[in-house]
Amino acid sequence: MKASRTRKSAPSRAASGKLRVSPGEWLRQHWLCAKDALQRLFSQPVNTFMTLMVIGVALLLPALLYVLGSNLAQFGNRLTETGQITAYFHDATSDADHLSLVNSLQTDDRINVVNYISTEQAMRDFADWSGLGDVMSNLEENPLPASLDIHLPASGLTDINALAEELSANELIDLVQVDEQWLIRLEQILMLGDRIVLVLVAVLAMAVLFIVGNSIRTIIANRSDEIQVMNLIGATRQYMARPFLWLGLCYGFLGGVIAWILLALMLLFIHEPASALLGFYGSEYQLIGLGWQASLSLLLGSALLGWLGARISVSRHLTKS
Repeated sequence: MKASRTRKSAPSRAASGKLRVSPGEWLRQHWLCAKDALQRLFSQPVNTFMTLMVIGVALLLPALLYVLGSNLAQFGNRLTETGQITAYFHDATSDADHLSLVNSLQTDDRINVVNYISTEQAMRDFADWSGLGDVMSNLEENPLPASLDIHLPASGLTDINALAEELSANELIDLVQVDEQWLIRLEQILMLGDRIVLVLVAVLAMAVLFIVGNSIRTIIANRSDEIQVMNLIGATRQYMARPFLWLGLCYGFLGGVIAWILLALMLLFIHEPASALLGFYGSEYQLIGLGWQASLSLLLGSALLGWLGARISVSRHLTKS
């Protein structure tokens, strides 16, 4: 009976022994596994480089689309701040009528700025812009009407249609022009772009899982003899899987680093011509790249994908070795 009790208590001691691993020993084991993973990566530099480049390119595409969407969104926000309604007065109206309407609009909470352009100011602006000052000065009558440039704050753009309808109904106003349609199209393009980025992230994340999983499967097959020896001496499955999990994590993280570097080089290459083009729409606009939060998400996400790919491969192939 004593022997029986001893045999039953042995697994429990073994189990309790596993639980008594000190934090220092646990960290040391993981450090050794991480060190071994890096050594194995650099022991085959050509294969490692090719694998990391494939992972990096797969991660680069969604990161590039994310940056493109961020710049388009910033560009759209910049332009919506200067979006406006232009209202043209009837020729038969007087300056007093114009100023009365201007004073009324300036009290409207939906409006940020109202600029009144008289017929004389419109003539001078057109002459300066077109270079036809001599021709315009010889005209007997001024053909240009007085107008209003009404600027709405970004938070008030949803009211632009209602305000345009109110102005159109005013008897002083002859024509109202609203430059919102292209902004609506830009918003729809950005929404479509967000969906495309999400789809690409899902598809290319699966590609990274397959790439890492296949690489780990090959490494497991090459180390089958070593794994069998470890099985014979009683190594736990968790202990045997740990180096491969670290290897997958390194694959994913380093692939994310390569994607970040490639993206930075691409943005550096196009920065000057892109800034010159976008400068026409506002001197304060600057081309933006990945911020620190997005960069951290890229690196952590790629490391997690590498770990998951290794985990899937280990669960399928380690027991078969």
